[in-house]
Amino acid sequence: MRVLFVPRPDADRIFGGDVVQMTKTAEALRALGVVVDVGPAESARAQPYDVVHLWTSLHAPHMLAPQVEALAPLRGRVPIAFSPIWAPHHLVRWMDAARRWLFSRYPDGATLDLGFARNDLRAIAARALDFTLDGTKLSAFAPHPFTAECRAILERVDLILPNSWMELSAIFTFLGDFAAHAIVPNAVDARDFDGASPDELPEELRGRPYVMMSARFDARKQQDFLMLALKRLDVPVVFVGERTDQEIFARVQALANGRSAPVYHYPFLSHAKLKHLYAGARVHVLASIFESPGLSSLEAALLERTIVVGNLAFEAEYFRDGAYYCDPCDAFSIERAVHTAWTRFDDDAERRAELARRIRSEYTWEAAATATLRAYERAAIKATPTSASATPAS
Repeated sequence: MRVLFVPRPDADRIFGGDVVQMTKTAEALRALGVVVDVGPAESARAQPYDVVHLWTSLHAPHMLAPQVEALAPLRGRVPIAFSPIWAPHHLVRWMDAARRWLFSRYPDGATLDLGFARNDLRAIAARALDFTLDGTKLSAFAPHPFTAECRAILERVDLILPNSWMELSAIFTFLGDFAAHAIVPNAVDARDFDGASPDELPEELRGRPYVMMSARFDARKQQDFLMLALKRLDVPVVFVGERTDQEIFARVQALANGRSAPVYHYPFLSHAKLKHLYAGARVHVLASIFESPGLSSLEAALLERTIVVGNLAFEAEYFRDGAYYCDPCDAFSIERAVHTAWTRFDDDAERRAELARRIRSEYTWEAAATATLRAYERAAIKATPTSASATPAS
């Protein structure tokens, strides 16, 4: 079998979990004997492929539309597979607007904390406010304007491969049932984290545990809101990730200036260095608006760190009772979850070990590749030349 992987158009400039998933899946499929090329959608019209697999998230339909259009001449002859990496995303826009409103009302990040902005933060947590962004009124419950475009994408692919049953359910609920489907779990390569040791930490982090977040700075990850939520906790905080959104990074810096415990930032790190930061952390937190499920949460849990994750998307299918959950729109909920995770660290040793064992056995790239190949084979059977060229009876 020969497969073309079509990455996100800016994947070479903006690194993310989708790039890791695509790269690791390609490696594992090749180990199963599948020929996997990586290139633009137009390549499929120049060379013969059994399957074309799109990896641009459904959250970027403006990037997907040209890719799908380029593949239109192949429909009916070559199955078009798609990893949507999606969750209901109207809350991302609303919460981005809510944070902009909040930080404009309290421009002095050094003095801003949960007590100072209590009433406004309670209103945001209750989704009780509407905002106007770029001339559009936003409600926490209003459909996202990209909904119609997302449906148009799903109508033009043959197979969707969500990362969880919860993600598939959300697609059915918010967008509809347009294509065949199979579940392909996200995964980690445990070998990438062998040898992780707090003895290899940078000098400034040695000797004291910390709360950590590994993710690029953007509106979905909302590091600024997390920093506000952790302002009153007397524990060091470590951020690792590219400063994709400079405004969010600047807010984190301003909030850190008024904090008693230190805050550190490191740019994107390879697993060879990142694994040591995981090993030195007491808690890893990813209080994103949504994750599917969040590769850094899987990685931290693999190294038996206590993890705090959001409760708005699909994290629970992966982590079950092995994580602490918070409402990413509620700063007080984030604070409580991180504080509880921090104070219960010693008591949770067995729970962390059990989650790590399950991740090592269930969430592997080999399992992901096997599920992917099985889905390809079913899709290829349905797209045989005989069925594709059949004509209606007269």
